[in-house]
Amino acid sequence: MHAHPDLLANRYRLTSLIAGGGMGQVWRGHDTLLDRPVAVKVLRDQYAGDPAFLTRFRAEAQHAALLTHPHIAAVFDYGEIPASAGTLSSAYLVMELVDGESLADVLAREHRLDAARTVDVLRQVADGLAAAHAAGIVHRDIKPANILVTPQGTVKITDFGIARSASSAAVTGTGQVIGTAHYFSPEQAAGGQATPASDVYALGAVAYECLAGRRPFEADNPVQIAVMHIRDEPAPLPASVPAGVRALVERAMAKDPAARHPDGAALRDAAARLVAGLPTSPSRQAATAVLPFPGPGTRPMAGAGAPEGRRRRWLIPGLAAAVVAVLAVAVLATVLGGGSGSPSSGRTAPSSAPAPPPGIEVTVADLVGRPVAEVQAELIGRGLRVELDPVEVAGLPAGQVTAVDPVGTLAADDLVRVSYAVPPVVVPAPAPAPVEPSGGDEGQGTKAEERQQKEEERQQKEEEKQQKREEQDEERGNEDRDGED
Repeated sequence: MHAHPDLLANRYRLTSLIAGGGMGQVWRGHDTLLDRPVAVKVLRDQYAGDPAFLTRFRAEAQHAALLTHPHIAAVFDYGEIPASAGTLSSAYLVMELVDGESLADVLAREHRLDAARTVDVLRQVADGLAAAHAAGIVHRDIKPANILVTPQGTVKITDFGIARSASSAAVTGTGQVIGTAHYFSPEQAAGGQATPASDVYALGAVAYECLAGRRPFEADNPVQIAVMHIRDEPAPLPASVPAGVRALVERAMAKDPAARHPDGAALRDAAARLVAGLPTSPSRQAATAVLPFPGPGTRPMAGAGAPEGRRRRWLIPGLAAAVVAVLAVAVLATVLGGGSGSPSSGRTAPSSAPAPPPGIEVTVADLVGRPVAEVQAELIGRGLRVELDPVEVAGLPAGQVTAVDPVGTLAADDLVRVSYAVPPVVVPAPAPAPVEPSGGDEGQGTKAEERQQKEEERQQKEEEKQQKREEQDEERGNEDRDGED
């Protein structure tokens, strides 16, 4: 990328580089006109130098600037840098500077998120996508790097407009297609048109990564990953993921777009219905579980759907009934316990400790002899970590599991080493050294050579004699002619 001036459009001062990607570089900047911090993304020359791309990008930037939503990083301005001697024209976007980090950084540090936190992130992103989809804009590149998380847990989507413009642009001269294969929807991977359901699939893949600690599909190159999105199913999520959350992610990642949530709004509503039934994430857990009585001006929970008057009529009796039920249970426990829970006894009733998570049974008979990819997916899906160990074994099909260690009852996240057969490396035999002839053979060979050499010498002498006779005959002939003369 060519050098950019520190002050863009005589207004935006670039202070430090935040991140760089395939599309461009994101700088921390300062808007000198409005005296506020901003983020400035400057496009790379390979895209910004394409006039067709600039036209599409300019239109999409205008559309993205119209999106105002709490879960979308706002776009403030768009500009182009004129071409100068030795440089191409370029373009830049001025965006809201979000105080936080990307979800990709969060996952790199924490590896996995619990179900409650994952659903909270999914719900917020889907809420932002709902606003975009309603405006006719498809993001087309939802991935952890484009999801920003503030210290307060607020989520914002970034790179609106850029992803859509890049996807609609022609393939570059090197054959590179813009996008991230790990989160491609099957229709995008097949070269089809992206729709709001495509964003839903990508967000489902992000949620899968949050819950499983790994992406849905991994392979050596993007083409293989794209084929897996079209053809394969990801390994099951860990057994610790609640059934409702599992079903939500599976539907979002359905191969058929018609089987998914149709857009961000539908996915947001489905996630919101799960929130009440999930345990509070430790990072967001309140200090006390007492439900505060709603005071004047308290906003009711979204989605309650009942008119204000009706909510007031049943809220107080409902709370009163709950208090009576709690008191009744406390009295009954005191009576049945013989007063052991009273302060005067000096003892307290033991609290019910949560049941330990069930162990994960791993047996040799169930795994040995099966394909290693199948065994790996099964163990990971049951919440274990897997280390593959190729072993050279003759007489077994390549990829067949030969051993598993350890076995028995394991805990979640334990490491299991899976050994599998690979064909032995065939080392070519060294070329045989030239065989030295034995003494008797050596003598015979020497005599034959001597005879051949003598024969050649005899023939050479005969030829020399014949040549001399011819020369002598020629000389006598010349002398006879001279005498006659």
